[in-house]
Amino acid sequence: MSYKYHKQTHSHEETVELAKKLAAQLIPGDVLAMSGNLASGKTTFTQGLTAHFEITEYALSPTFTYINEYHGKQQDIVHIDAYRLSAGQELIDMGIWEYYESEAIVVIEWADIVAEAIPEDAIGMSFRALEDDENGREILIQSPRKLDL
Repeated sequence: MSYKYHKQTHSHEETVELAKKLAAQLIPGDVLAMSGNLASGKTTFTQGLTAHFEITEYALSPTFTYINEYHGKQQDIVHIDAYRLSAGQELIDMGIWEYYESEAIVVIEWADIVAEAIPEDAIGMSFRALEDDENGREILIQSPRKLDL
């Protein structure tokens, strides 16, 4: 069974708050598979996740490094940017399974590019900037378990 949620945010702060609300319900080992165009809110959402887990390092998109690891007191987050990859095999070759088997929460931006390397039980997220609202974002979430959003 899959649960679907359709959310809109209208500011950077609202996107961060939605991320914090989701973060409070994540469990170690969860994978968030994010898709969406450039500047659609994926990294902002990740910043909300790291804020919830009291990670002091500022989350930046790891476009050129591919992977950033953020270590919190109670939870680690692995932030992956697949924008410059061409297939899931590249992610597998980079050792993604080690991250999946860890207790870290794994966040993958541009997950659609590496779809074959994404676990079936990942929480899927689709981001889209709203045309009539400069700071507005539409965020679709598909989860294998019920969430309170």
